Amino acid sequence: MAFRFRRGFKTEAESHALELREELKLADHAPICPWKVAEHLEIPVHTLRSIRDVEPKAYAYLSGVGHEYFSAVTLFGGTHGCTRMICHNDSHAKTRQRANLAHELAHAILLHPPTEMFECDPDAEEEAKWLGPALLVPHPAAIKIAFTSAPIEVAAESYGVSKVLMRMRLNVTGANNIARRSRAKTGSRK
Repeated sequence: MAFRFRRGFKTEAESHALELREELKLADHAPICPWKVAEHLEIPVHTLRSIRDVEPKAYAYLSGVGHEYFSAVTLFGGTHGCTRMICHNDSHAKTRQRANLAHELAHAILLHPPTEMFECDPDAEEEAKWLGPALLVPHPAAIKIAFTSAPIEVAAESYGVSKVLMRMRLNVTGANNIARRSRAKTGSRK
């Protein structure tokens, strides 16, 4: 059975992306730095190598068998197990690191509860898969990009994301279709 988002979730995700930009005093279409978002949300971010002494069990697994597959994970600690910390694989390309971090930040923004190590809630994962890219390229950014007709490579580079992520956001937001219809109405070829 295909996953279905809860009613209003996609609109909620876009709202989160815009609220964060407002809190960080950024334009609604501006690129955003996931590390600054983490700092703003007071979520420590560590690289895989840096958690060796902090989370030895996690480090042992992630640096061994799971190393090539590991992207990022949210670890919980503190007195009541409610303090979040994100660990990401810094051997990945910077665009992938940004997407991985945005995904983990999405879990935090949506207040997804902790699960057992390396287990996941499928619904929470689907929500984070949607919100993470929306944080990086929100609807207003996708619209702006589509109307400027910037090459996908240029747009992706300016937002620090992969071409695949940029193309996906331009499609799922409807930005490409909106720009195309607008050009057709005005007779513009751009």
